[in-house]
Order: sequence, then C-alpha cells, then structure tokens
Amino acid sequence: MAGKGQKHEGQRVVAIAVDDSEFSEQALDFYAANAKRDDDYVVLIHCPELYDLSMASPAVVDQLMRELQAKVEALENKYKERIQNINLCGKFRTGQGKPGEIICRVAQEEDATMIICGTRGLGKIRRTIMGSVSDYVIHHSHVPVLVCRHN
Repeated sequence: MAGKGQKHEGQRVVAIAVDDSEFSEQALDFYAANAKRDDDYVVLIHCPELYDLSMASPAVVDQLMRELQAKVEALENKYKERIQNINLCGKFRTGQGKPGEIICRVAQEEDATMIICGTRGLGKIRRTIMGSVSDYVIHHSHVPVLVCRHN
C-alpha cells in the first residue's frame, strides 16, 4: 500500500468516505458503475466512532480500544477486497476527530480530484440538530463532492 500523501502520477485520485453502513457500500457501488476510470487511485477514508471513555476504568478502555481496532481492521480488509474486485489500486486511511473534517483533510493531503460519500438520509430536524457529514463535506471540500443518496 502507498504511504500518506504519496503522489500518483497520471492517476486520478478519488477519495471515498467509508464506514460500516450500507450507504457507504452503495456509494462505492455507484462510483464503480458510473464514475470509475480504469486508472483511478482510490483513497478510502474512515473515521472510527469514538466514545467518551473519561469515566471508564483502564481495563474497560483497553478492551474497547481492542474491539475498535478489530472493527477497523475488518472494515479495511472488506473495502480493500472490494476495490481489488473492481480492478483498482488504492489505500485505506483512518483519522480521529469529526468525520467531515477528517474526510476533507485527508482528501486534500492525497490531492484528491473528487470526494464520494453516501448519505444516511437523516430527516431535516435531525440533520439540523446533529449536523450531517455529507453537508459538512459539501461546504468545506476543496474539490467536487458526489453524494450518493439511495432509498
């Protein structure tokens, strides 16, 4: 796998936000069917959901961190296999923090040409209260964003 920020001469770099949801899988499927070029280099970006562990005992924190690492590794393996099955090269990057910020930052570090993400289809009130990762990415990205919405 290539390293962080490595240039991919002659290749279009496509950043795809992934998580363990069906929406993420559908976004990758849409890209593969409608936007993929044979020489694309795909950067899969994942932001693990972290919990407030400030009140947990060290043993609980250790166990939760091991479980989180196992989930991230399983997700990475799943998506690496999927991009190999559609004959693409790429890598998997993770970041900690607010997902929208991480997606935009990693896409910029990787010189991505576009960002692709799914949407969970939150209702207007819930999206207003919680915010939306795809809304954040649309408004803060330095490159075009394709948001795949499936019902």
